[in-house]
Amino acid sequence: MTPQELEILLTERVRIFDLRQKAFESLHKILSEDSDELTGGFAPHEITFLFDGYQYLIKQRYSESIIRAKIGLYVENEMYPDNLEPIGYYDLEMDLDGEIVDDSFVIEKEKYLKDIEIISCFQEMNKKMPSEYLKGNHNECEFVSYISLIGTLFISKEFEGAGIFVDRANTYLKDNPLPDKDYLKECRYFLKIMSHYLTKNNLLSESLKQRLEEKHEK
Repeated sequence: MTPQELEILLTERVRIFDLRQKAFESLHKILSEDSDELTGGFAPHEITFLFDGYQYLIKQRYSESIIRAKIGLYVENEMYPDNLEPIGYYDLEMDLDGEIVDDSFVIEKEKYLKDIEIISCFQEMNKKMPSEYLKGNHNECEFVSYISLIGTLFISKEFEGAGIFVDRANTYLKDNPLPDKDYLKECRYFLKIMSHYLTKNNLLSESLKQRLEEKHEK
């Protein structure tokens, strides 16, 4: 049997089982229940669902042989091929008799984390942060804890809490400018983009939003 003949045989097998259609139907059923929570903050209209192919997994050590259909989740981004950036996928698996045995839904990039690239921000700040700032009795330890809490709360989608600590960090810097200018520069940049992002996307209460906007103008 030639490779082409084998491909035709395997393709016909999944066509008979209608695995592709079943995968899309299963995915849409899942998303109809709680799409905002499942899709990492992306609205359904922001996501493009594309069929990414089949996989035959045979002679597996701990499970039976399966056929897997994969649907990719993408958002628009001109930096990627076809202007589509992958953010996750959905897999539907069936055995060789056509019975559904498992599925998995995975989001690899969440909207808010992707937009602001918060991990990169912390990497840059930490490169410039003097190690002594981490000592509990150091004057700047309080400020470092504010910065850390901003990241923790933002990643946890506790945006109001993140905004509160952006406000506290800005107030701290007003009265206590950091002695290390390189670290200060990175932190000011971080606080600026966080403040802008939280207010621009209406993720804060009106009172907190107003406070941050007033400090940004100053």
